Amino acid sequence: MTAMIKLSALILGVMFLAGPSLYAQTIPPIKSKALDDSEVILPKLGSPQYLILTIGFSHKSGEQSSAWGKRLIADFPPNDPHVAVYQFAQLQGAPSMIRGMIVHGMHKDVPASQHSHFVPLFDHQDEWKKLVNFSAPDDAYVLFTTPDGHVLWQTHGSVTDASYAALKAAVSSALHAGS
Repeated sequence: MTAMIKLSALILGVMFLAGPSLYAQTIPPIKSKALDDSEVILPKLGSPQYLILTIGFSHKSGEQSSAWGKRLIADFPPNDPHVAVYQFAQLQGAPSMIRGMIVHGMHKDVPASQHSHFVPLFDHQDEWKKLVNFSAPDDAYVLFTTPDGHVLWQTHGSVTDASYAALKAAVSSALHAGS
């Protein structure tokens, strides 16, 4: 019995010294309006839906975010009971007097069918940057999280077959583990 206690203590010690795990990271709270004026509150405590989130920090990152979004919507439509996809445009750094024009432009650029899942963000920019290990302002950042917002997988940059396959594998693994 003492050997088992020592082994358990050793394992816990190694886990502690290894530093925080990806799972320990949680998305900042979101209470915002989507482009269709519906209220979006994330994480959704008590919800069964996992979350796939793309976030861009610049106008140019919109190209990559849009490419990710097109692939994600094809596999995870808005009515998917297991996975909800949201696209975020982080606008906290934009001058407040032009934010309205930026959002107006988004209404035109984003297909109406996606307005309920496209959300401009105006706060928590530093927290988001820390969470995604921000390094490239023109990249799209993609997170896969538990329903309560714990990060299970993340990447950034252009969508590639390899990165998309890795995301789908993470989603499949989480959904099968939750069954």
